[in-house]
Amino acid sequence: MAQKKRHTNTILGILLLAALIAWDIHTHQVQTFFVGRATSQPPADEVLQSEGLPLLRPGTLTLGQGNPTVAIAAAIDAELPQPAAIDDSLSYEQVDAIVRRALDLDQSGRSIRDVIESDDWVVIKVNSVSNRGDMGSDGCGSRWTHDCTEHPGQITDLRVAKSVINYLIEHVEPQRITIAEGGSGSPRKDKPGFPSYAVDDSWSATYPMFADLSYMKILQEFAAMGTSTAVDTSDLNYAPFRRQPIPGGAISRLGVTRLTFAGAQYGFHIDGSGNFRSEDEGYFVPETILDADKVISIPAMKTTIYGTTLGIKNYVGTLAPLAYGSGLSKAAHYEGNPEQGYVDLFSYNPAAYTVIEGFWSTEGDGPQRGDNVQHNLVVVGSDPVATEAIANITMGYNPLDLEVHHLAAVKGFGTFDREQIRVVGRPPESVQHNFVKSKAVRASSGETLYYGRGIRRWLAAGPFPTNDIELEHLPGEEQLRPGEGQAAGQHIWTRVEHLGYSAERLLLNEIFGRDADVVNYAFTLVRSERQQEGYLWFGYNNMAKVWLNGEVIFADPERRNFALADLKIPITLQQGENRLLCKIGNVSGNTAMAAHVVDEDGDRLPGIEFILTTEAPTAIAAETATTLPGTPELTGNYPNPFNPTTHIRFALPRAASVQLTVYNSAGQKINTLVEETLAAGHYEAIWDGRNYAGYNAASGVYFAVLESANWRQTHSMVLAR
Repeated sequence: MAQKKRHTNTILGILLLAALIAWDIHTHQVQTFFVGRATSQPPADEVLQSEGLPLLRPGTLTLGQGNPTVAIAAAIDAELPQPAAIDDSLSYEQVDAIVRRALDLDQSGRSIRDVIESDDWVVIKVNSVSNRGDMGSDGCGSRWTHDCTEHPGQITDLRVAKSVINYLIEHVEPQRITIAEGGSGSPRKDKPGFPSYAVDDSWSATYPMFADLSYMKILQEFAAMGTSTAVDTSDLNYAPFRRQPIPGGAISRLGVTRLTFAGAQYGFHIDGSGNFRSEDEGYFVPETILDADKVISIPAMKTTIYGTTLGIKNYVGTLAPLAYGSGLSKAAHYEGNPEQGYVDLFSYNPAAYTVIEGFWSTEGDGPQRGDNVQHNLVVVGSDPVATEAIANITMGYNPLDLEVHHLAAVKGFGTFDREQIRVVGRPPESVQHNFVKSKAVRASSGETLYYGRGIRRWLAAGPFPTNDIELEHLPGEEQLRPGEGQAAGQHIWTRVEHLGYSAERLLLNEIFGRDADVVNYAFTLVRSERQQEGYLWFGYNNMAKVWLNGEVIFADPERRNFALADLKIPITLQQGENRLLCKIGNVSGNTAMAAHVVDEDGDRLPGIEFILTTEAPTAIAAETATTLPGTPELTGNYPNPFNPTTHIRFALPRAASVQLTVYNSAGQKINTLVEETLAAGHYEAIWDGRNYAGYNAASGVYFAVLESANWRQTHSMVLAR
């Protein structure tokens, strides 16, 4: 298939790989955390040139090269031929119009019309975990039904698949389009695993709620059109497969955690072995996925215990299960951590374009046991992480809470930073339906099991003798605002940050030792864009005391066993910085805690971030200071170039509310170092070369931007790893 093109692409790929290797050797640096894949350009008048590189106007979000575009179209759009309610049942013509509108809205230069070429073999990865051709031996027992009600919300809407294929043929006419799926609950007829009592498989079953379509009917329709594009199907459960290393390396090899204690990377290893995946181990993957020129992921909107299952998790169906001797099971993909597993599977041929549809969706205990939702919208884009992040907002989830976004961004598949994403069409909040979250196994309590991935970044100190939480182990506990490396009695405040399946658990006993009858402290800053009310979801063992902005919001000297989100403590965040200090007493030598700042539903409160500081902006000693300038002045940084820390100096002739921010050369905000009102004087702030998420920024040119209401200054800096 497209042999000439493949040969050319192979040569180009080798040259590109060589260049990337050379760059990697030069920089010795992992990729920066927020990475965009789209290439949309901002209007020229939105870009300021400073020292030859783009910067932001005050108050203006500049979306430059590397910033993705995500498009949203919904049934309520007035521009449609037949607008409808967001939860109406729609005809094929209405669905087709919504899909086409979304695809047309993407004018980024990375639209589906741009990323798919005429000589491509395109794989349309749909989702079909079960099908109405298998109603169970009793007519009501299979995964296709929930409470004896048909459950189309758990699979891709066939109308959307047909619409996308039509659109591709009309606009691009690629050489071949293959509808592919490896659903473990919906295998091909006459193949191993097909139930004896089933009538049809997912390929031949006809769906009344999807305009009486089946995939076989779709093939027949396109065959009758006489188009030069060949349209076929591939059941990935039975397709030929190859074992190949994970492109870019397995997540476990990318240093996504800085913790070294046992269990810090729980879930990143081969299940049961305690060993990390080797660089060349990889997975068995169907050749359909490995050899296709482009993949388009078309998932339905669904909830799971991990949050949602959208474009990246759709790749679970790309595992070759028969290679593992496991029948149709997909268990080999995660081996301890499902999210890490399907991000690794996604690496083999990342989606060139993602179309997320919500015409029939699943909420609650999805995808198999949830409830149907009609949420008539489509979210599309070429950046798979950005597209998924915006779709999650329409589902009532905070993208920052979902582990898959963090892991996919670390591997460079895209950005989930809302400020870096251009949304065209309808704002996601305008069509938001708060999907019911997955429920707890703990049926007795009825607690919500879904828990947005919690605070990952702490300053911790300990251990201190005696487990009496009322004893003031550090003077002025309620006023503490420590910085990394500062003294904490006889100890120092240590930065602790990590990703992983158990990322929300802070295992203080593994960091500071398993001594019994001690206390440990954990501190973070919660920055909020406005005053707002919420909850601290808190779990710990053995005893605890918690302060927020110097006020005790919880204290219990009695022993308690750890349970995630065991306590839901009402809190009020003030606008700006909020100090959160947890003190954990230890009786047995086993100290763990988890905390998150959320709404009633368990989602991170909007407009907050968890930050750490090395030091507050420090006034320079009088003997080294010069006379104050007549106007605010950003005097520079030292050292420059630097690795990894630099000191940025500025002076204020009078008190002012200022912000000191670091941008990269694409105009993307990397970190905010100062955001407060300061008195007149000379100041020095420290940047440790990390972005908002705590990951090392790549080598390159960065800009310190000092601004207030009526003025703005810029200074260039060079980070040389």
